[in-house]
Amino acid sequence: MASPFLQINASDWIASNTDAFAIFDRFPVTAGHSLIVTKRVIPTWFDATPAEQAALMALVNVIKLLLDDRLNPKPDGYNVGFNSGDAAGQTVPHVHIHVIPRYLGDTADPRGGIRHVIPDKGNYLKEVSSPKIESALGNGLTISTGFPNSPLWEHLSWRIPGARNVDVLASFVQLSGLDVIEERLFEGIRNEAKVRILVSDYLYISDPQALRRLLGWCDLAVEEFADERLLVKLIEMDQIPSGPASFHPKAWQIADDHTGFISVGSSNLSRPALQTGIEWNPV
Repeated sequence: MASPFLQINASDWIASNTDAFAIFDRFPVTAGHSLIVTKRVIPTWFDATPAEQAALMALVNVIKLLLDDRLNPKPDGYNVGFNSGDAAGQTVPHVHIHVIPRYLGDTADPRGGIRHVIPDKGNYLKEVSSPKIESALGNGLTISTGFPNSPLWEHLSWRIPGARNVDVLASFVQLSGLDVIEERLFEGIRNEAKVRILVSDYLYISDPQALRRLLGWCDLAVEEFADERLLVKLIEMDQIPSGPASFHPKAWQIADDHTGFISVGSSNLSRPALQTGIEWNPV
């Protein structure tokens, strides 16, 4: 089988040296996920010469510094490794090293790191009897309860600055919630993200001051960037033709150039819902 890595044009390399080159992974697990590949087609790491192994590892350091500089926010850590052989999950028989940026909060409990290739034996520090923070729902979905240490905001905050689109749907909005999201939201807007926020006046729980702040954010975005990077809409219950008895949805959708994230649950735009309260949010 011809190596798919050699079909990539050299103009798409993000770094290179005499024996290896680096590219962004076409199916990234996090933003910035990169691959370092030998220029010669070699099945596994153990088939490479010492010089080629040294070239691969040299580019690991180069890519780490490059991602630290380019990614906003800067990664809090990295997973670096390779698969060798079918039993280890290698699917392309051309040696390559994965460099995967990681962020605090991108998983509920990151302890175990690379050991999680066999999930049940990943975290040898975790007590078997400890309460589960997240439970599997299948198809990659988990429930984030916000208790004791997996609030929804930890799953959202690191994704927003590098996003291309951020959509927020909430029944209620409070000033405390806007305090939580403001800094990261405007980081995303400054990085050319398109942000849409939809809230309602259901039961008149939304704080009028919070609604005024949202409108002020819209004005600020237009003034600073001369375009509609931030759109806010208020659903007025008495203006809905169908006359629903309630308006109670809550959801986030965040997409960057490579991946997407969706959370649909119970968290409105308030600090307790995002950071300190007990909530249910499949993500």
